[in-house]
Parts: sequence; C-alpha cells; structure tokens
Amino acid sequence: MLNRRALLGTALKASACMALTPSALRRADSVSSLTLRPGKDVPVPLSSNFIGFGYEMSSVARLGLLSATNNRYVELVRGLSAQGVLRVGGIVADYTRYIPDGKIIAEPQNTVITRASLEQFAGFLNKVGWTAIWSVNFAQGSIQNAVSEARAVSTILGHRLMALEIGNEVENYSRGQHPFRQPPYEYETYRKEYSAWHHAIHEAVPGARFAAPDTASSVEWVERMAQDTKGEVQLLTTHYYRNNQKRGTAEQLLLPDPRLKDVLTRLHAASRRSGIPWRMCETNSFSGGGRPGVSDTFVGALWTLDYMLLLASYGCSGVNIETGVNQLGFVSSYSPIKDDGHGVNTAGIPYYGMLAFATASAGCGEISPIDINTRGINLTAYVLGAAGKPVSVVVVNKDSSQDAHLSMAELKMGTVSALRLLAPSGDSTADVTFGGTMVNSDGRWKATRRESIRDGSVAIPRMSAVVLRRAD
Repeated sequence: MLNRRALLGTALKASACMALTPSALRRADSVSSLTLRPGKDVPVPLSSNFIGFGYEMSSVARLGLLSATNNRYVELVRGLSAQGVLRVGGIVADYTRYIPDGKIIAEPQNTVITRASLEQFAGFLNKVGWTAIWSVNFAQGSIQNAVSEARAVSTILGHRLMALEIGNEVENYSRGQHPFRQPPYEYETYRKEYSAWHHAIHEAVPGARFAAPDTASSVEWVERMAQDTKGEVQLLTTHYYRNNQKRGTAEQLLLPDPRLKDVLTRLHAASRRSGIPWRMCETNSFSGGGRPGVSDTFVGALWTLDYMLLLASYGCSGVNIETGVNQLGFVSSYSPIKDDGHGVNTAGIPYYGMLAFATASAGCGEISPIDINTRGINLTAYVLGAAGKPVSVVVVNKDSSQDAHLSMAELKMGTVSALRLLAPSGDSTADVTFGGTMVNSDGRWKATRRESIRDGSVAIPRMSAVVLRRAD
C-alpha cells in the first residue's frame, strides 16, 4: 500500500526526487485534475510562534543537550523559525524536583533540576530566540516546592518564560496502578487545587502567565476552564495522539482521524468565547514514543505537515511536537530531532514535515479557507497568506495510488515557486528530501531545487507534498 508507483515509468524510477511537469502528469495513469478556489469564510490568524517542540523534564536536566553550545541542535531549532515555543513537562514532570545546588538526575521517575540546568536552558533559549512553557510538579510536589521552582524559573529564564503549567494530563491523576489522587478526581476538585496553587505562585511571581488545564485528551475540562478561569489562565492547553504505540498503524496516519475535527471545533469555540488562545502543547503520532517503522517513515513526515496545517486552520495558536527521550527512557521513534545518546543530534524524518510547514508559513499571518473537490483522492490543500492575499499553498497527497494535477489559477498568485517533499516510498526511513535536498549534518537546510510555475498548474504525485510560494 505504501510503495510509490513511478509516474513516468523508467524516468521517475531513475530519480524519485525529479521535478514533474503538468504535461508529463497528463500522460500518467490514475491522474485527476482538481481546481483550488478561494473559500468564503474569514481567514484564521496564524501565530508567529506557532511552531514548537515538546520535551520530558529530564531533557532539560541533562547538561549538554539543550545548550547554547550544542550547535547542531541550535541550528535545527533556529532553522524552523525565528520564534517558537519549547514546552517542558510531560509525565516526567510528575517525578521531578527542583534542588538549586543538587546533583542533576535525568531519569524517568527520578529527575532533579538544578540551577545549572536552568541556566543552561536559558542560554539555549536566548541563542535560538524561542520562549518556553514550564511545568511544575502538581502530581506529587507541594505548593511550597512549586513556588520555589517557579520563582527560580522566572528569574533565570526571564522574558523567555512564556507560561507556567500546573500539572500534566491532570484528568488522569486518579487512574492507573499508582494514582496521584484518590478517585474520583473530578474537575471541581482539580479546580480548587489549581486555584490554590495559582494564587501562591502568582503572589510569589507577579506577572507570571499560566497555561492550563493541560489535559491528556479531555476537551470538557478545557471548555470548563475557559468558562470559569477568572483571569487565572492565559493559555488553554491539551494533548493529542492519533493512537497508542501498540495499536498505531500507517493507515491511521494516512487517513483522517474521525474524532479529531470535532475536538478541534470545540477547542476553537472555547477559545473564541473566552478570548484565550489555545495550544496543542504535547502531541505526535502515537503515544508511548511512536510506532517504529511508521512514525519514523515518510508517512510520518506527511502526517506531521498535514496535521500542523489542520491545527492552524482551526485557530490553534501553536503546536509542540514531542521529541527526544520519552517518559520510558528511550528516544522516541517519532522524534523530529534524533539523539544518538552520544551528543549528536540530527534531523529525523518528521522534521521534514515541520520544515515544509515552516517554509510555507514564513511571512504569513493567516490561513485562509479554500474550496476544492478532491474527487475521492486522499489529498488536502491549504492557503496561507498575509493581509488577505495568498502567499503560500500547501498540497499534501497521502493517496497511495492516485496522482493529481491541480489548477490554482483562481487564486491569482501569478508565478509561484514550488518546493517538493519527496521520498522513494511512504515507508522510507532515509532519502527524504525537501526542495531537492536533505538537512545536512550541521543541522542546516537550503533548497537546491525550485520549480517555477507560471500557468497556475502543478503536479502532485501520490505520497508526496508540495509547498508553493508566490514569487513576487
């Protein structure tokens, strides 16, 4: 299912990354002609700091990883955006202590953050120009400990601290073999606790901003928090995974999640009613570190690109894609940034999806509605722009058997430059390229192949994506 057929016979077999012309596609088999038209709805704002990564707390404890001296990592992060957000928390936050002059420990159920850890992280944030969301241990810590930690984090990170989180996946605190709260742990109980912690931290750190409720999946808790916040929350947060590691499949990443659009509609509505932005602050393909052989393949890159665009179209203010060592102590297969355990960080396959999004969204302040009849092809398209004018078009063809030919003439973009996201097949774990090239070993990327399209017609081969940007 995931093998990519050659569109042009032996010519394409010779180079999976060659540029395809519209005339050539018309001669290929299983090609459909599609037309992209402007939609009628109002454009949705696109945040300049939309792009983000998510980390377990243990990643920040380690010296040498999120460090200003880790040049590869700096380039990989800075190469996506001049502004972005790193969220630090995860399940490991429930097992983390802040000991200013203690011994650093970076273990899944025993992590110690020190002053040196925070100073290193601050240096990294300053180097890349991003901000951070920081979680305190609401599961097993105390208000006094949280106040001490929040004061240190605020002092050391300074203006790089975007928000504090009180808890991680809080609706699950009474579940599992070793629950953090006695069941039933309902929203009302959580809300009283949150208010007490928020008051204490806010008194100690005036001006601090807060992100909440940081649920594992509960939209209801987000809606209720948005409704009764009383100024205690400046950012609504929740998590999403397509499935768990054991049940994850490539088909699930290729086909729409039937429950996701309802979730996004409700989150968007809660944000509009309350006037509080919402962020998907922990997310990736499959929980538990991803599915090896799926999350780390080209399918994972196409899913990442399409997913980020879908979130943006529902008014999401940002997304934190999980990467690195997970709560189980190993490097997740879904990681956009890989870690060999010896201080070498490189671009993982999902990074290319983020890179394509970053290229498409650069200079854009909105994502616009579009009208397209896909004629049964598993294809999505998005228009990003500024001041009401289209700047970029992204088309993702996740269909394993059908190619498409797209007309954009009605968008009136003039000459556009096309950068293609390609791989030999959907299950490729290597030889993925964007704009004709790979991210180099230094963490840098620069396109080497751009197609100039003047007639508004573009080919989208099966199992590929293209970013089209207005040339003028």
